[in-house]
Amino acid sequence: MKKIYFSLIALSLSFAALAQCTPDPTVTKPGISPAKLPDGIVGEAYSQVVTLIVPLDSTILYQGTPYNVRIDSATVVSIGDLPTGFGYEANKASRTWNGGEKGCARLFGNPIASSVGFYEVSVKVRTFFKIVGLPNQLDQLDSSKIDFRVVMGNSMNELNHAQRLISYPNPVKEELNIEMPQYTQSAQFSIYNMMGQNMEITPSFSSLTGEIKFNTSILPSGMYLVYGKNNGKNYQVRFIKD
Repeated sequence: MKKIYFSLIALSLSFAALAQCTPDPTVTKPGISPAKLPDGIVGEAYSQVVTLIVPLDSTILYQGTPYNVRIDSATVVSIGDLPTGFGYEANKASRTWNGGEKGCARLFGNPIASSVGFYEVSVKVRTFFKIVGLPNQLDQLDSSKIDFRVVMGNSMNELNHAQRLISYPNPVKEELNIEMPQYTQSAQFSIYNMMGQNMEITPSFSSLTGEIKFNTSILPSGMYLVYGKNNGKNYQVRFIKD
């Protein structure tokens, strides 16, 4: 994480919550806290409060030269490269913070399986300031990146590493057939959407064909995962509902 206070201001502005938040009273240094955002877990709603202190006086590089400056204000320009299902909103409608202010923000979203991975959240902010001893106001656009990660939960990790099965047809409209070797009466199989939610569809087993069958006619169009346990082994298959 680049310790550029301009970008820290931008992050907090953009990540401010729809609901009220309280800045961490133990944070006293200019910048943002925590330095690393907690992981987002697939299937679990995400909410993280961020505390920000905007400096009033600072030293910056302006056109390659360091200057002592007095910060007037900073306005968020953009927050990019967030995972699918995440959003942000400033707790100030103007998205502008004055120098010397302390505030808070909240990043929120619903992590989905297709968004698992590492992210460098791109933060851009325009800061307005005066060089100490000079009357004119100047502005500068700065950017920074903050690491963030979306991961599978424990149960979804099991799913991700399970043995793959064969299913047909794929895409499917009404009935999904899954070839199941060595089926036992204790077998348990379920369909999950890409947010890790169990779709609560009970399968049936055909002893004639040795297949597990799901009635998928009630599912909305999209991608799904079948995850199951049978005879001490974990299984999975991915399919598309047409």
